Amino acid sequence: MTGSFIVNMAVEGDLDEVVLKKVLTSLGIKIERIYGKEGKNKLRENVGRYNQAAHHGKWVILVDLNNDAECAPPFVLSWLQNRNRNLQLRVAVRAVEAWLLADRSEMARFLAIPENHVPLHPENEENPKMTLINLARRSKSKIIREEIVPREKSTARQGPAYTARLIEFAEKYWGPERAAYAAPSLKRSLRSLMQWKRD
Repeated sequence: MTGSFIVNMAVEGDLDEVVLKKVLTSLGIKIERIYGKEGKNKLRENVGRYNQAAHHGKWVILVDLNNDAECAPPFVLSWLQNRNRNLQLRVAVRAVEAWLLADRSEMARFLAIPENHVPLHPENEENPKMTLINLARRSKSKIIREEIVPREKSTARQGPAYTARLIEFAEKYWGPERAAYAAPSLKRSLRSLMQWKRD
């Protein structure tokens, strides 16, 4: 591992873990340990601790913007005012699902829908997760509809295998470089991480 660029990472949950892993490995960045995975509030609670830990190693945190701020910079400041230079706080606008939707051709194939149904600018969607679920409702595949869309009269916000199917998509089909063309926050993240690695 000598000479390798190695980071610890912290995320909200399982899907974010797979997405960030894919982003980092696409840039040749190795991952030492993964932290978090207990939701956004817990991640915020621990962000100061991760910032302290960045004195001893490099850290990448991925968090969804959701509707917590209009754009990423004020959101980042509200979380971390004195960021250690060994820590990158990357923000998915407005959710990591927007990054997945941004690989339009692969997402259309995966959901079995026409590509022109997938939004051109997924980061402009108010709720990318709901956009994705609504696209899955129109799928030609019964399995996709049953697994991603909440069941009728159910109080669930997503289908029973929503996370599992999107993890499968992220691992097997999603291309961060392709998606970056339609997801500015992903493009910024790739650029910033690559520059960080070079420095």
